Amino acid sequence: MDASCDADLKEPVIVFARWAGYLGGRPRGADEWKNKAHVYSTSMLPEQPLEIGMKVRVMGTAPAWYSRPDEEPETYDAYDAHIVGRITRAVGWKGRKIVLEVRNECALNGVAKARIRVPFVPEAAVRIGTECLPEGGREAFEGDLNTEAVVKASQDELKCMAGRCWAPWRALVGEGFLEEPMGLNEEVCDRTGATGGRRKVQTLLVGWSEVAEA
Repeated sequence: MDASCDADLKEPVIVFARWAGYLGGRPRGADEWKNKAHVYSTSMLPEQPLEIGMKVRVMGTAPAWYSRPDEEPETYDAYDAHIVGRITRAVGWKGRKIVLEVRNECALNGVAKARIRVPFVPEAAVRIGTECLPEGGREAFEGDLNTEAVVKASQDELKCMAGRCWAPWRALVGEGFLEEPMGLNEEVCDRTGATGGRRKVQTLLVGWSEVAEA
């Protein structure tokens, strides 16, 4: 097995980050949605310093107290954002964070690219040569890092498989469910085996006194 195949089999480096929106504003149509890059931002250090060409998995985060008010302020829930792919380049800066672009390989998620804002801490958060750095960057301060965060990820959640990712419900209905042929006179709302026309339903009228007794 060559080095490239071996690299593809390695588990991607996990990056915990919150969803920050769309690049350039909210999309206005399905085609524009696919071409819009999703933006994620983090103040947590990744598992290892991020590099150009490294394969990463974005785990979206949200404060745990959104759903469980008794949780600590620095506790976060995590979910698989279905953003898995290689870092292709550093595209700019957001304050003291460097912005990295990821080419998404998930077959289920139509979003082609994502951008991750990471605190610029060389050899801790990122490991990028000066020739690949955009101009105008500033190194992050110690206070820019969240070192007290506790992230809780569900162990039962299905993990994005990048190019082999699939919807679990397809195992129940089969791939042919999406390509089931329709007759020329068949209505979309018709149930299989049902005759045409509106179904007659017996109407039962009940007086207020009978309702009260019930």
